Amino acid sequence: MEPLRLLAQRAPLPVPGAAVEPGPGIGQSASLVHAADLRPALADLYVKWRFNYKNHGQGCQPEMATRATHRYTAPALEKGLDVLEMLAAEPHGLTLQEIARRLERSPGELFRMLDVLVQRGYLARLPDASYALTLRLFELAQRHPPVERLLDVAVPHMQALAAETGQANHLSVHHDARLVVLARAEPPEPMSYSVRQGAHFPFRDDRVSARVITAFQKGGGASRLLEQLAGGARAPRAHRHALAARLAAISKRGYDEGPSDTVAGVVDICFPLFDRFGVVAALNLVYLKHRDVRVTVTQGRKALQATAQTISRALGWLR
Repeated sequence: MEPLRLLAQRAPLPVPGAAVEPGPGIGQSASLVHAADLRPALADLYVKWRFNYKNHGQGCQPEMATRATHRYTAPALEKGLDVLEMLAAEPHGLTLQEIARRLERSPGELFRMLDVLVQRGYLARLPDASYALTLRLFELAQRHPPVERLLDVAVPHMQALAAETGQANHLSVHHDARLVVLARAEPPEPMSYSVRQGAHFPFRDDRVSARVITAFQKGGGASRLLEQLAGGARAPRAHRHALAARLAAISKRGYDEGPSDTVAGVVDICFPLFDRFGVVAALNLVYLKHRDVRVTVTQGRKALQATAQTISRALGWLR
């Protein structure tokens, strides 16, 4: 199996031959990228910025998600991030007037901001006076790969969860039609049941983490994962419909729970982990029933839910 490198590790596709006006650090050979190619990098880079989106006809207007609950604001920073996030969703450059209209600001408010972003190398000014993203954001994202960030955030909380519950837990992701265990945490107790870190399994509906990842998937990826979960395009229609109904129930409940499909005496409890773009992993508490168990299934579920929410917020989840 090839080494796991998630979205931002993929190389972008430069647009050749585009003339740009460079800023410091960019150079005459800087190239532009389409929004679809930059989005993986942006997904990792912007997990710390708490923005919501609401549709406004052409394009969208970012809105600070935590304005009501956070004490401090930075209007200039918000303005610059509004520009970068909007251009990331555009396949081509936009002029000053177009950017101002879509962000519902005046051109005068944005002129100096755009000029600074050009000087710092985040934007390039094209011959037709439009602005487009450069590779600068991708370069920044490459310095902090998303798998490493996910583990840096999750592992300390997973270890705390294991110590609190006396039960092992593990974190899994979808990769190449497989379910891959990226990390695990074991309790100090002499007895627990855990899954080996680095283990991988077929992405099927008998795996609770696979069901949870699929249940909370949005957009076009949902149908692709559902097909893999069901066993391929040739799966009986009745099975696909039953599976879709099961996934809908998981999504409505917010988690999945039940006796393990593979190990007797184990209850699997699984919650999704989110960043600001959607579900990125599943966190599974492997509840082993034994004489000296310290928490009930209900207590374990509540602790797991709190841990999953803490990790997701640290990854940029907006709720």
